[in-house]
Order: sequence, then C-alpha cells, then structure tokens
Amino acid sequence: MGRKSKVIIACKVFYDEMQQCLPPDADVEIIWIDAALHADLDRLEQALKSALSAAGAPETEVRLFLGVGCHPDMLQLTKEYGAGISPVKNCLEAFLGPKHQELEKDGTMIMTPGWIRAWPGIMAALGWDAVDVRINLGRYNRILLLDPGINPLTDEEILAFFDLTQVPVDLELLELQHFRQVLAELLQ
Repeated sequence: MGRKSKVIIACKVFYDEMQQCLPPDADVEIIWIDAALHADLDRLEQALKSALSAAGAPETEVRLFLGVGCHPDMLQLTKEYGAGISPVKNCLEAFLGPKHQELEKDGTMIMTPGWIRAWPGIMAALGWDAVDVRINLGRYNRILLLDPGINPLTDEEILAFFDLTQVPVDLELLELQHFRQVLAELLQ
C-alpha cells in the first residue's frame, strides 16, 4: 500500500479524539508520538525529528498536530523540515480554544482522559514518584476532567488518579466542535 497524500504527526493525547473526528475519507497517514514529551525537550525534539524523517519531510506534505508551545523551537523545527503545524499553543487550546484560560482560573487544572492515562509516562520522564506528583499538583484546588465520552475513564481510573494527586477531580463533558475545526484546518 502506498503512502497517503498527507502525513500528520500527532501527539497520542489526541488519539481517541482524532479517531472519532477524522473524516472517513481523509487521505492521511498518522504518525503518533508519545504524550507528555514536552516534559523532556530533548526527547521531544528527537521524537519530532525522527517522525519528520519517517514521514519523508520535506518531500511529503507533513503537518504536526501538536501545540506550537510544546517546544521552544517548534516553529524553527517545522520550518527546517518544510512541515506545517496546527496554530494552537497547546492541546487544551486544540480542544477548547481560548476558553481554556477562563477554566484554568481559580486553581483549576484541566485534563482529558488521554492526559490522565499518560501520567505514568509523565512521571517516568520527570523521574517523579507519588510525593513529587502531590507536591507539583497540590497547588491546584481541583482537576477538571473534560471527557468527550469516546473512551471514558473508569471509576477506578479516576479514583486511582485522585489517590495519586490528592486533588479533587470534577468531570465535565467535552464537546469536540472546536477540535473538529482545528483538525479540519490542519487537513486543508
């Protein structure tokens, strides 16, 4: 089977939502990179360079579905490989647009099921244990879990995350209209 007309390099934090929102007739190949690599900028840069090379950039039309703020040299890196990138600063902006800033006020940290499932990898990348997680997340009054209902966390997963962080977890439905729009713009 030949290469698709476009290649998207995407963060795995978007996996379930992209599977749901990608048009069935989209002629794209997706190369996934691990979520939370922004916690280790060298690993993120290596993963991006590897994915860009695997995608055949710059000869192939490549788009990155990551935040431009995930790495300080993101725009330079995409330019170097002739790749495009979504215009969002981070994954929260991809899901919510600028309204994420309002939701993050008053000591609220926003997460999705993909982020909560990525926490073991985040902890490993940062060398954190449960105490480090509590110290770093203890400044938050609550964690707002925005769930689109595609692959919802189980009660056990939510309880385990609360046990890890000791921060209350509130659940709210995540509508995917903005995400679909960002994805559609990326595919153009």
